[in-house]
Amino acid sequence: MLVKNSDFYREYVRVWDEGAVIDAPFITLGVEAILKDFYGDLLDAPPPFPVEAGERVLDLGCGWGRVLKPVMDRGARAMGLDISMKMAALAKNHLVKSGHKAQVINGDGTRTPFKDGSFDKIYSLLVLQHLSKENGKEVFKEVHRLLRDGGTAYIRVPGRFAPENLLFAFLQFVSIHVFRLKDPIRMRFYRLGEISRICRGLFRETAITAHEFRPPWNFHTRWTWHYIIVPRRFHARLRRISDWFERKANGRVPFLRHFGVVLMVKVIK
Repeated sequence: MLVKNSDFYREYVRVWDEGAVIDAPFITLGVEAILKDFYGDLLDAPPPFPVEAGERVLDLGCGWGRVLKPVMDRGARAMGLDISMKMAALAKNHLVKSGHKAQVINGDGTRTPFKDGSFDKIYSLLVLQHLSKENGKEVFKEVHRLLRDGGTAYIRVPGRFAPENLLFAFLQFVSIHVFRLKDPIRMRFYRLGEISRICRGLFRETAITAHEFRPPWNFHTRWTWHYIIVPRRFHARLRRISDWFERKANGRVPFLRHFGVVLMVKVIK
């Protein structure tokens, strides 16, 4: 990873190591882990992309193995990589308990130990949001190097103009620049055009879809993550509204893609 100094790197890894000990599902999913009326139970949900048996697949930033496990359930020859040794250890235990041969290593997604063209498919779900934009570009370059010709990658990032993310960005700005709170894994948000520019020249095809059109659930501070301000009785209705906007955004009204909370970037080498 391209970092300013070794202390910053250690602090970055320490946050994820601590998260693995405290509450790995919540650390990696956020409010999605507790909004089951809106999302359903995500702890063993199917992967948000197609998986074929026998594919060589890499989970870049696998965390505790939540997505890696259902990918392997579908017969893929998958392995995971995470910058946190404790997260990688949790992933190994999770896979072994599920009857899989665990192939998980500790490493940096901008500089992996794999050979060129090692994988048919690579995915990275909401990992780049915690990296600088410079490191994010390095991850896209590394994904290109690791994919075989014709291989596909799915990279999920937070959208810049979703109401929830705008509020998050504002509160994050205040905490960092007004209260001077250190946040080594602070969020970065991506615009559609920004993603297209990063992928241009690297990949043969790039497609971006938008997902999750929802209001802010809370105020996104270290003290309020678990406090949901939208009453539970509205969650199922909001899910239907979100799904309606998602269909429109990824269909006849592409302008709406700018306002998705998350963007799924599909690239083909």
